[in-house]
Amino acid sequence: MATVTCEIQWLTYLFQDFKVPFEQPSLLYYDNDSARYIAANPVFHEHTKHIEIDCHVVREKLKKGLIHLLSISTTEQLADIYTKTLSSQSFKNICSKLGLINVCSPACGEVLKDTDTRVIEGS
Repeated sequence: MATVTCEIQWLTYLFQDFKVPFEQPSLLYYDNDSARYIAANPVFHEHTKHIEIDCHVVREKLKKGLIHLLSISTTEQLADIYTKTLSSQSFKNICSKLGLINVCSPACGEVLKDTDTRVIEGS
């Protein structure tokens, strides 16, 4: 979350330099409710004392209105395809949502549907 927040800040500066209008706050979807709560909660508790500067960065940008944290279901988190090992069904669902197709071999994971396979083989 801290890395994305820093990237959003950098993009904000870049847009300002190029005089490109942008909307604030940027929406940041996150599937970890505990992390969202800690970032939004200004009071540190005993079990959060180990949190380092990352939490402070996110909290500061949240308070300034640069970002707005929104909850997303783990099953809807499209970034998981790049960061986690997924079941074949979850992998296929996310590939479908992202519009990804397997142009090399329909037999590898069967990401393509039968109709998609005929189109690629016929071209």
